[in-house]
Amino acid sequence: MSITLGPGPVVIPLTQWAEDSISAIYNATTESNFNDAFDAFLLKDAKITVNGKHLSVAQYKQKLVDQKILEQSAQVSYKGAVSVPKNPNEPAQAGSVGLFFTALIVEKLREFGAPVTRTVTSSVNLTSVPFPLLCDSVVISI
Repeated sequence: MSITLGPGPVVIPLTQWAEDSISAIYNATTESNFNDAFDAFLLKDAKITVNGKHLSVAQYKQKLVDQKILEQSAQVSYKGAVSVPKNPNEPAQAGSVGLFFTALIVEKLREFGAPVTRTVTSSVNLTSVPFPLLCDSVVISI
């Protein structure tokens, strides 16, 4: 008896992984989905800098929760991205990614019958570690 297995997992490019991870965080509509997306994105001891200030992973998570507290939905668009692989022979395995993105957050609140919206504009520089990809360093400007 023989078993034919597929080619194995598909490892996506670093830029795509970073965009997918950030989108999953902003698009999460439940606490459970948010926690899963956040935990799949960052190492537990990641080094995080937001606007020049160092934050713990818990502080950064709370900052994102605060941004999403009244969120009904979100749409994330990316304005530009660049990635530099740690090993040019294995470009999807680890490296650095820089992203510029805008998140349009539609809140549950209504003003004169229309939903209230907020825009988060950010640049993010990420350093990822080998597969499974997780960030070990994040520098953010909001």
